[in-house]
Amino acid sequence: MAGALPHSRSAISIASIISVVASEPHEHYRRHIIIGIDNSLVGMPTSKAALEWAAKQLYRTGDKFHLVHIIPEPPTLHAWPGVYVPPDDALERQEFREATAMVRTAFAPVVNQRMIPTDVHLIVAADGPDSIAGLLLEKQQELEAAALVVASHGKQALQEFWTGSVTRSLLKRCPAPLVVYRH
Repeated sequence: MAGALPHSRSAISIASIISVVASEPHEHYRRHIIIGIDNSLVGMPTSKAALEWAAKQLYRTGDKFHLVHIIPEPPTLHAWPGVYVPPDDALERQEFREATAMVRTAFAPVVNQRMIPTDVHLIVAADGPDSIAGLLLEKQQELEAAALVVASHGKQALQEFWTGSVTRSLLKRCPAPLVVYRH
């Protein structure tokens, strides 16, 4: 990835980090299934368990998995009124490298072992439950995905009330079947 990445919503599909990627156009797949993945300390083990569940229980021959990871936008700094300091391109490239490494080590073995055709979508966007849910829903509509799988991190009721929830937002808005995996 030579050069700067745009600062609004950046997106990249990375096929090379998953060794089992079919070369056929998406129309040839029976179903597209999106799995939202998280690399936080709490989210990664649960996301991996959700992917393992989907591989065992949801995948059928002819399906294609799409692993979607949202990378939070780097902060924009305003040193003083009228002065804009753009996000650091090197920081954004580092985030992509870290996300790629995370997918390669934590998630690729699950789909490679079962030979599941898989694409990885890394998207840089604003953070927050509604933003993340909206991006997952956009990807679901774009791919006409048959299902969306997300992991629940098991927050306590008070945390859930104050912090919001990607899952809660998806439950209200997702037109496709939604699997909420709780580890």
